[in-house]
Formats: sequence, structure tokens, C-alpha cells
Amino acid sequence: MFLGVLRDLGDTSVRPVPLLFLAVLAVSSAQPRDTLAVRDTLTARADSAAVASGVDTVVVYSARDSIVYSMRTRRMLLYGEGQTNYQQMTLKAENININWDTATLVASGMQDTVKADSVIGKPMIRDAGEEYRGDTIAYQFRTRKGRITLGRTEIEEGFYTGEQIKKVDVNVLYVADGRYTTCDLDHPHFYFTSPRMKLYVRDKVVVEPVYFYVADVPVFALPFGVFPSRGGRASGIIAPAFGSDNRAGQYLSHLGYYWALSDYVDVATMFDLSTRGGWANRSRLNYALRYNFTGVFDAEYRRYVTGEPGDPDHQRNDAYDVALLHHQVIDPTSRVDVNFRFTSANFAAYSRNIEDILAQNIFSAASYSKTWERSNRSLAIGITRDQSLTTGDVREVLPSLSFTQSQIFPFRSRSRGRGLTFASDADRPWTEMLGMNYSASFLNQRTKISTALDSLYRDGAYAPVKEFRKGVARSLTQSLGFSISPKVGFITVTPSLSLSDARTWQDERVPYRDATDSTLGFTDRYQQVIRGNLSTGVSASTRFYGLAQPQLLGVQALRHTVNPTMALTYNKQVYGTNIPKYQMLASFNVANNIEMKYSPSDTGEGTKVQLLNFGVGLSYDFVRDSLNFSEVGINYRTDIGQLLSLNGGLTYNLYKFDPVAGTRVDRFLLKEEGRFGDLTSVSLSLSTALRGEKKEPAKATAGVPQDVMEEQQRQEGPQPEATPRRSFQTIYDREDADFSIPWNITLSYTFSQNRPTPNTIFRTSSANASLSFNLTDQWQIGTSASYDFVNKEHFIPSVDVTRDLHCWTMRFTWYPMGTREGYRLELRVKAPQLQDIKVTKQNSQRGIY
Repeated sequence: MFLGVLRDLGDTSVRPVPLLFLAVLAVSSAQPRDTLAVRDTLTARADSAAVASGVDTVVVYSARDSIVYSMRTRRMLLYGEGQTNYQQMTLKAENININWDTATLVASGMQDTVKADSVIGKPMIRDAGEEYRGDTIAYQFRTRKGRITLGRTEIEEGFYTGEQIKKVDVNVLYVADGRYTTCDLDHPHFYFTSPRMKLYVRDKVVVEPVYFYVADVPVFALPFGVFPSRGGRASGIIAPAFGSDNRAGQYLSHLGYYWALSDYVDVATMFDLSTRGGWANRSRLNYALRYNFTGVFDAEYRRYVTGEPGDPDHQRNDAYDVALLHHQVIDPTSRVDVNFRFTSANFAAYSRNIEDILAQNIFSAASYSKTWERSNRSLAIGITRDQSLTTGDVREVLPSLSFTQSQIFPFRSRSRGRGLTFASDADRPWTEMLGMNYSASFLNQRTKISTALDSLYRDGAYAPVKEFRKGVARSLTQSLGFSISPKVGFITVTPSLSLSDARTWQDERVPYRDATDSTLGFTDRYQQVIRGNLSTGVSASTRFYGLAQPQLLGVQALRHTVNPTMALTYNKQVYGTNIPKYQMLASFNVANNIEMKYSPSDTGEGTKVQLLNFGVGLSYDFVRDSLNFSEVGINYRTDIGQLLSLNGGLTYNLYKFDPVAGTRVDRFLLKEEGRFGDLTSVSLSLSTALRGEKKEPAKATAGVPQDVMEEQQRQEGPQPEATPRRSFQTIYDREDADFSIPWNITLSYTFSQNRPTPNTIFRTSSANASLSFNLTDQWQIGTSASYDFVNKEHFIPSVDVTRDLHCWTMRFTWYPMGTREGYRLELRVKAPQLQDIKVTKQNSQRGIY
């Protein structure tokens, strides 16, 4: 029995061939020679057929059932899962008919003998990464043109179907009675259709006219349409949204244009328009040069109008927001970072971003840093601006400069003679262990702080007035330090000495209320402060361990590491203005780390787990005449099996509080009342995150050999970038629901309390929770909420219900209370390239969404 047959239709002889018939036709520009790899007696006739065909490269073909070749007509018939590979084109079909005279082929399926209404082996052609399917496919090798009858192709997650698809160029297709959709069903849930369609591969699709159908029901029509058919960025109109607002009237939102200027720059600008005169513009400029710099410039101006002109409640408010983000790596040792933002105080009232709504201040910063690795030096230049949105206060640093020479060893030999090496630093002479460091910094600060003046007489009346206290301060600080760290047995001793010079010049303009006529007045103040400080000290530290090996329940070992540190410091201002008394301080700290090595089996390497980190510290001030001991501080942190994260701290005051004097006195609670101390502050933070096992999608490439997959990827070439997300957002925008995770829970709790005196307590206590779970494979419910236990207030709880509708997604979001009280119901197409096809119904108490 022969599974492959090569037959000359002009000859009655039949020749057996191998199980898989493989023929290669090749033409070389240097030496024209074609071969038919079957038998030597056929080589000459195969050469002439190939040369006559004009095929200019290798053609590989195969078939499961049989291959019939006619020497006279130079026709080849492939039966049963036929396949032809030519350049980047691969064609598969049940039957393939190749004419080498005209260099054309026709591929078709075959009627199923079991199911009368079914066709098996319908042709599929893959060319340059694009895939086309149809009932019949005709292809010309020389021109690389083709025609598909009742064809279907998939390009960039979109499916194109047509009565006829004609390929007239490498990247141009004409489609008659075409249909486009991102739904992968044979009968899609929605689609665009047009009698005339021109498709530019990986560019765009031009249609005229175009009709949009949902569930085979026409929804709207346009005289023409242009759709993107490539990944990555593409210039085009940003589709608007229409809506109605109780206060602003009818509106048109985010109507704009996205312009991909080049591979490095793009711009998006959008407008909001309302029937009552309100409008807004949001523009964004993105730029990037890989391995060099990236940046974003955002600007938004909004005019919000409520009520009709002439109405008592008619208002017009203007707000703006400008932001710049820039990151640049000049070279491996220097970089520039900019995060600047300027905004009006009322911008948060009209923002669509929850972070803007809750923000209390705007912080901006820019910095340049440079390091010299070999010399251990660094330079930093920066500017900062902190603007309060509630009071209008502004604090600026323009600029700050700092230079640091980190520790160096000036007397250490850089090279020694042969054989003279040190096993450790302890073997070195003390002069080579002497380290030195230097730092210098300059600050130029500007402040504008609000000041309330009561009963100020202005404009013929007495009223409270807010004025600003403005000032400029400049400071220059230098410091030179020396240290050495010899080791005495198991104890590391580190003496240190540092000298510093600090100079400050301050100009200030202070508003005041004139006592004689209650009018506003200003006074100018100038102050200069010079301080030269000497600081010296010594510290000693060591480390010891405790080890236990219980070999119980998989616990191989427990280790307790103790790191005690003692330090004595002395500070003295040796010259300058307003010389204070010297400072002398002793401190003691103990750090503890408890670890476990766990392995469920005796043969395993084991996993190291940190069970608990905690420390205790206190200090003693020799200069104070009483209450010399500081509060005792205790801190702790642990992660229990990556399930629960816990950290916090405690502070205890050792001295007794006298209710008559209203302060603490120099008497120890341990002696007076038998107690260690008063608990003056406590903090606790708990958090956990749990989730179900993620469902892995079935791999479509299962059973495909690795070398075949690699060859397919090589033939298809690099894949285009994913379609970018839109540049505008609302407070309702969330990440798409992940139905592969059956459930997800996040819980956190924070508590803090400060009690400096028994009668004064400041306390905060709040909890946060979020939960999402799948009712079915298509339904997901999520909720999140926060609660303040002290003020007994909820903070913006929300409920999300998401339904997977195959190629559509339905999401309902509800905020039952708080700043964002309202709801939003949205039905939209999943595909990112059709993200603006949606139906939305929403309301909000703020009336701006």
C-alpha cells in the first residue's frame, strides 16, 4: 500500500514514492538549476518545468494521501491535507491544484462523506503573519496576488469576512460585501458591514458606506469609515461621549485627536463642551528615547458653569492643572528626574480622579545627581515646591546643592609588595583604618505662610483678614568627619570626630494689625545665625547568636540573633551667635532577629523564614537637670508565612505625671507605683491578601513540537505592540475583571494612639477591605470599603458587578455614600481598538461625571 503516488497522466506506469512526498524547486541567480528530489531519471524534466514556471525561490509541498504530477501539462494535484510553503506564505487545504506553467494554484476543501452539509479541509493561507480562510483560494506565485471566495481573515484581533477577498498587492486587499468584528464566533454578536472595503494590512481599513449591527439588528450607519488594523500607536480621532448633567446641561466629553508624530513623540488633545457654556481642554504630550529619556507633559484647563445665565444659582469657575514628568539617564553615573505640578486650589472640586479629589497638597520636585564611583563622591542639585490646597501656603527650595565625599581611607596603602596581604581589617595598622568624610550643602528657601488677623479695618468695615507671611532663608553648611573601627575581640569600637560650620541668613516680611487704627501693616525682619559645632563620640557593638534544632514538624532549626549597640556622643558649639550649652548623650539599643529554617522533608534544602524582628532603645541626656532618660521605644515586625503582615511600635515614659503641676516630675514610676512606665504611644498595622488559585488557560499549542513552534514564530516575524490604553480616564475606570482568579480578599487595619499625658489622647483607628469573587465563569462581584472607628465614618464604599458577555463586558459600579455617591452602568466592547463603542448610564451627586 502506497500513501503517496507520483503519476504522469501521459504514462500508464505507476512509481512508488516515500510516505511523505517532498519536492523542492530552486533557482539560483548564479547557477540556474532546479531539482525534483524523487528519482534521478526525473531530474531533467523537473528542471525544465521549474524554469518555465519562473518561480524564483524554494517551494516546499506535501500531502497526506497522494501527489499526482503530470509531466506533459506540468500540473500537480495534492490530495489529503495538502500543504505548500513559499517564501513567507503557507497554504493548507484538503485539495491543492498547482499549475507550474502559470505559477498559480487553486485550493479547496472536500465534501464530508459523513456529514452532507459539512466541508473538511477548507483552505487556509498564512502570509507574512496574516491568516486568511475561505471556501476557495487562488494564488499567483510570481505576483503574490490572490483571490479568496467566501473568505475570512484575522488581523490584529479583528476578523474580516467577505464574499470575495482579492489580494492586489503585498499589503492591499479588496473585500466585496465585507464584514468586520472582534467577536470570534462564526455568527458574531456584533459586526460592521460594508459592500466595499479596502484593507491595508497592518495599517487601516477604509469602507463606504458602513453599517453597525448588534445581534443582526442595524444600530447606525455612516457614509464612510476608517478603522485601524495595526497594533501600536496610530493617529486618529478620539471618539467623544454624549451625556446629560443636571447642573451643566447636555455635554460632549473627550472629543479630540491623537497624533503619533513619530516613534518618539505623540500628542493627544481633548475637549469637553456643555450647553450651558462650560468647557474644558486636556492635552498630553508623551516623548521617549529608549535608554536615554522619557517624559510626559499634561495640561488641563476647565471652565465649569452651573445654572442658566441670570439665575440666582448661576456660577462660573475656572480651574487649571499642569504637570511635567521627566526621567533622563545622561550616563551610568548621572541622571535627571523631574516631577513638577502646578494646580489651582479649586481644581480638585472638578477633577475626575479620586486622588486629586482627596489631595491636601501638591508636591513638586526636580533633581540632578552625579556620582564618581572610584573616588566615592556624589553631587546633587534639586528644587522642591510644596503647595497647600487648603490654606494656600507655599514652601519652596530654589535650589538645594549638596556635595558628599563618603568615607575614604587617606592613609591606606593602595598596593603592597608581593606576599604582603591582610586577612582582615583587624590585621591592618590603625592608621590605615582611619576614615574621613566631608559634606557641604546650600539651601535657598522661600516661604509664603498664611496668617489670620482679627478685627482688621478695611474697606470701611472690621473683619478678619488672611494675609501671607513671606520670607527668604539661605543656609550654607559644611561638615568634616573622622572615624575608625578597630575590633577588640568580638566587639567593634567606633570612635568618631566631626567639625561643622552652619551659616543662615533670613529675610522676612511679616503682616500685623496696627493697634492705633486697626489697619494692616508690615514689618521687615533680618536675622543672621552662625554656628560652629564640634561633635565627638564613640560606639561599641557586637553580635551573638542562639541556635536550636528541634527537628519537629518540619522545623530544622531556630536562630536568634542579638545585636546590642552602645553609643556616647558629645556636641559643643565652639563659635557663633547664641552659643547654647553643650550636649552629651548616651544611647543603648538592642536589635533582635528570630529566624526559622523549615523543610517538610528531611532531604530538602529547607526554606529560611523570618519569624520576628524587634528592637528596644533608650537614651540618657547628661545635660538636663531632670528627666534625663528618654522614653523607651519598642518596635516589631513580622510576616507570618506571607499570609499576615504585622508591624508596630510602643513607647513608655519612665517618669511620673503630676496632675497638680500638669507635667511629669523627676520621680520614676517603678519606684513610686511599681510600674515600668506609662504607655504614651502605640501603633499597630495588620494586612493580609488571599486569593484563589489562578486558572491557567488551555494552551493552543499543546502537542506541537518545540522546533516547529520556533520555526512558525520565525516565519511570522516580530509581533506588533499592543493597542495603547486611552489617555483619558474617569473615577469609574478600573482594571478589567480577571475571571481566571475565583476569589480575592485584601484586608488591612491600622491603629495609633498618642497619650503624652493621662488626660490627653489622640487616636486613629481604621480598617480597609476589598473582596471580589466569581459567581460563575461570567459573573464577578467586587466590593471595597473603609471605616474610621474613631469618627464612625465610612470612606467611599463601592460595589462592582461585572458580566462577561463574550466579546462585550457589562459593568455596574455603585457608590452608596461619600464624595463619589452615585452609580454607573456601562456596556462596552472588550477589544481595545473598539474601546469607544459603549453605552453608559450614570449619575453623581457632584454632577460632573
